[in-house]
Amino acid sequence: MPQQGTLLNYIESPPDTNPGSDPHPLVCRFGAFGDMVMLTPLLKQLHARSGLPCDVVTIGAWNQLLFEQMPYVRQVFSINSRSRPYWVNRSQRELVKTLRGLQHRHIWVCETDAKSYRLLARAGIHRGNSVNQLDQTPIPGEHYCDKWLRLGNESPPGFNQAQSDTNTIDPELFVSGSEVEACQDWLKQREIDPKAPIVCIQAGSKRTTRRGSSARESNTKYWHERNWAAVIDAVLASSADIQVLLCGVPAEAAMCQSILARCSSQDRVASVAADLPMRRLLALLSIAHSCISVDTGPAHAAAALNCPLVVLFGKANPNRFRPISQHSPVTVITGRKNGGEAGAPDIGLITPQQVLDGWVRIKVSN
Repeated sequence: MPQQGTLLNYIESPPDTNPGSDPHPLVCRFGAFGDMVMLTPLLKQLHARSGLPCDVVTIGAWNQLLFEQMPYVRQVFSINSRSRPYWVNRSQRELVKTLRGLQHRHIWVCETDAKSYRLLARAGIHRGNSVNQLDQTPIPGEHYCDKWLRLGNESPPGFNQAQSDTNTIDPELFVSGSEVEACQDWLKQREIDPKAPIVCIQAGSKRTTRRGSSARESNTKYWHERNWAAVIDAVLASSADIQVLLCGVPAEAAMCQSILARCSSQDRVASVAADLPMRRLLALLSIAHSCISVDTGPAHAAAALNCPLVVLFGKANPNRFRPISQHSPVTVITGRKNGGEAGAPDIGLITPQQVLDGWVRIKVSN
């Protein structure tokens, strides 16, 4: 919990005697891609309890695209930075103005950061008129989807709806039929057969796009390009019909090209990292045969779209952060120093054979 004194405007505020007029649930979560996918069970639960779609406060305009087509979400309000001072950041000031105008009555805050609470306090959201992660009793090893569902079962003042039976842990994303058709047309333009089994590879993560070498020690989600190439060669050797797509954002294109250059069979491998906006990525994952990924946002999206998944974990605890799928298999692969469960986690100790074996398991069970 943040230190007492840093959140005085929030923590010491009394309950709001005029809790507002907008009955839509408001959920505040300033998270990364995977964090926001893991938030979707809470949005579904609150939609079931209130009968109304949620409004979401978050960071990054890409969230508008992520929640597109989702019946549990009405509006997405985003800022572009929490770190910049309030008076020099226009997006923060516009958010505060918007929230003050809407005056939500029912508010859930999935945050512990002091900057988040100071910003919400400016918008009139205080401890007395909201349900907060600050007040949750931590459960060691609890998955974040479970954590948010526990928060959703608590009610802010004036929220009289009964407990919901909608306590499914499964994250969920939505893709329209027209988006699938557009993705298939895009694949044809790239001379990729959309009817063939497509295996998506997500080798990069947000850490990959930061300055410095991808192999730097601080990048705990880095798995060497030669390992990815070895897995891809083995996947291609398993079937003459399979095509492999190296996915990512434009900043990860160089890493994808480096992997491609190491592959023995390049005629059925393509790097699409420079041509994969979010909605196209989601449509692609919804029709793909399977996905092999490091622990990052697209892995959570693949699972939420029921794409069979193998996910490689570094230092993050899979018990808390593993992707969850409602209908498709998810295999988690970890590596540990000195062998055994007691060793420190290290993604670099995962072998290509472990990943291939995991992929064969999800391929058989699919």
